[in-house]
Amino acid sequence: MDPVKKYLVKYRSKIIIGMSLLLILLSLGNTLILTTIDPRSNDECIWKPVNQADTLAIRFETVKVGGVTWNAGIRNGDYLIAINRIRIENPDQAQMILNKVEGGDYAGYTVKKQNGRMLETKVYVKKLINFPLLGLSLLGFFWQLIAFIVLMARPDGRVQRVFYAAGATLILMMLFNYESLPFIRGFLPLAFLFDFLNTGGLIYGPFLILLFFWIFPREYNFVKKKAVNYTLYLLPAVLLIGLFIYRFLFVYDSPARNYHYQKFINISNIALSSAFLLGFVSLLINYFRLKSPNERKPISVILVSYFLAIIVILYTVFVAPAITDNIFNSPEFYMPMIILFILPVAFGYSIFRYQLMDVSVVIKNTIIYGAATISIAAVYFLVIYLMGQVISTAIGTEYKGVIAGVIFIIFALVFQSTKDKFQDFLTSRFYPEQFAYQRILVSFSNDITTVVGLDNILDTMTSTFVESLKINTFGIMLYEEKENIFKLVRSVGIDSKDMKVPALNLQKVIIEKNTTSKSPVIEEEDYQRTFPVSYNLLAAAGIYTVVPMIIKQKVIGLMLLGLKHSGAKFAGKDIDLLYAVANQSAVAIENARLYRTEAEKIKIERDLDLARKIQQGLLPKKIPAVKGLDISGEMIPAQQVGGDYYDLIPIGEDKLFVVVGDVSGKGLSASLYMTKLQTMIESACTPGRNPKEILIDINKRIYHSMERNWFVTMTLALFDMKANKVKFCRAGHMPVFAAKNGTINKYRSMGLGIGLECGIIFGKTLIEEELDLIKDQIFAFFSDGVTEAMNEQMDLFGEDKLTELLINRSSHRSSDILNDIWKNIQTYRGSAEVNDDMTMVVVKISDK
Repeated sequence: MDPVKKYLVKYRSKIIIGMSLLLILLSLGNTLILTTIDPRSNDECIWKPVNQADTLAIRFETVKVGGVTWNAGIRNGDYLIAINRIRIENPDQAQMILNKVEGGDYAGYTVKKQNGRMLETKVYVKKLINFPLLGLSLLGFFWQLIAFIVLMARPDGRVQRVFYAAGATLILMMLFNYESLPFIRGFLPLAFLFDFLNTGGLIYGPFLILLFFWIFPREYNFVKKKAVNYTLYLLPAVLLIGLFIYRFLFVYDSPARNYHYQKFINISNIALSSAFLLGFVSLLINYFRLKSPNERKPISVILVSYFLAIIVILYTVFVAPAITDNIFNSPEFYMPMIILFILPVAFGYSIFRYQLMDVSVVIKNTIIYGAATISIAAVYFLVIYLMGQVISTAIGTEYKGVIAGVIFIIFALVFQSTKDKFQDFLTSRFYPEQFAYQRILVSFSNDITTVVGLDNILDTMTSTFVESLKINTFGIMLYEEKENIFKLVRSVGIDSKDMKVPALNLQKVIIEKNTTSKSPVIEEEDYQRTFPVSYNLLAAAGIYTVVPMIIKQKVIGLMLLGLKHSGAKFAGKDIDLLYAVANQSAVAIENARLYRTEAEKIKIERDLDLARKIQQGLLPKKIPAVKGLDISGEMIPAQQVGGDYYDLIPIGEDKLFVVVGDVSGKGLSASLYMTKLQTMIESACTPGRNPKEILIDINKRIYHSMERNWFVTMTLALFDMKANKVKFCRAGHMPVFAAKNGTINKYRSMGLGIGLECGIIFGKTLIEEELDLIKDQIFAFFSDGVTEAMNEQMDLFGEDKLTELLINRSSHRSSDILNDIWKNIQTYRGSAEVNDDMTMVVVKISDK
């Protein structure tokens, strides 16, 4: 979060309070200006500016017959020259001069008659209450008052923010009244600021009012599109800047300034009236989109008041001008506009009565619990005072301080518990549904930790919320780490049983909400930014609240909640309680998962241990007795089972096949391939066959049954003690080491791995070596896990170290050599884990 946003979040309550106080004071100022401070003077006619000989003249029109101007001898078509001997340049100046005259006094008019004769006359001045402006002023005042409460309850709610902004524009669009005040008019920067804010209110007002009724009480799908949002926010900004530049560059000092401004006002009035009318239609459509009567009830209150407001607006715009000349001649016909304030009042009633916009709980809690706490405190202090007086009188004043201290300690101990019990009583009395929820959820939190098994926990949660709390729409989603999604595992009232929600922005939104709330719950207005791919699924399923289940800052699941049994959304203390229950459930679910994972791990380990024993059973149980050969062999798997393999297959009394193989990879899959290969080897190693033809045969048989990403490397050697020779082939395997008399030969003959090619190339590349056997000669057959064993620094053991362990060991037995190699590898590796299977067969030529 950037520093500016952090600052705004940290101090936003103070900012909201300060801004709201300023707006409400401006609204009150509007009302006072209209009615008391600077009420508009009225001479019962219209002043129309007209161009005449390159100058601006003011002509009288619709002079009221029998009115004050008519009685002063002025008729339609006459021109106003001066008021109280001050020459008139434009209607604004004339109105300001006339406004200074007290109601009931006379103003001196200098008039040019139609025949050119000049007339000096006295006009009786009346004071006009502009009822349309007063109605809009009251509308803005009450709207802003309600909007302040709404925004303080949910500062991060989109509906709440738009509702507040719409109320602010209703106040700003009335700021032109302040231009009549001398200290505003005489200070150009202040006048400029008020004019800019007034223009901004007039332009932004219709857009924000329309936007509010497009997202309240349920957002229309078309509003979720970025293009619509950009248009609603950017278009008025462009209009404001463009209009302001035009007005101040071209018409600000022009004599026709008032004419242009009045034209702008007329357009703004049409836009505002259209916005209110379209807003009513949008709200009416939304009303019929709501499913339950409980959802419709609070909206019906607003619709009735809204309908009355629309009737008043239509009457003022169309009917009143038709039955009277103008507002100056018959202001009483425009009085119904005052009724506009019933719209925000209806919002206030619905908010308080039906928990609309998640606010009423906050208000009622503040009023009821605050009053209860004050009352209890007052009673306690009264009791303490009386007890102190009585005890002091009985014992004496010298112990008065000690008595006061003891009583205060008793008060401190008893007050909190009494206050809590009294608040519980108030909750059960005034909030029976909330009280029942609290009781059930607290009981659930205590019991959930005793439930064993993930399925049982999920079933208990579903049962509690659906049956005990009577929620018709409920679901539980659990996090799938591999796919980075939340998957629906339990649901009631949700049609899409295989619902999946990607966890794209969830963690980011939760972090943001944690800075402003102790319960980072995701609500309907947060869906689009939290679940940008699947927010429509949640809205369509009737999910209004998503409660994350968090353990150790990790979201392991989501609780999906529809409306409460009363038809209201969860809010206030309900949210805090649900969040606590969700986290308690998260602990139970995570423990169940760990238990299940541990149980599965134990089962797998048991199965793998069995597989290890089976695999070990496939290795030679004892070393075959072949005269002239001292043999040792061992396979050490990296895991419980491995892909390495060795075998010693005797052929008669004087021949022995030595096999060392390595399947690519390790673990259970590799061991299964190696088991299959072992069976083939044992059946193929028969008298009269040499290593090369056996390997060719094995490759042909296994190629078609092996996955293409698997292969086997192998060395197959045939020791013939009668012929005193050894033949061996390497199918892509490690070299064969032959050590004697302080020297060592490494044989790296060609050969492909088994299973890489069907047979033609395999046979051509395979080379069979033949060596004479020499007494005390040592042969080492091994897999790559031996030379590639690594230490903590990831350094390899390497062929050089293995060479050192084989040279000059002619006097040692094969078992000693092998054990020494294992010991050196273990020392070299240190605390590093075995990274690959290790297999080695050591064959020493001994006395025949």
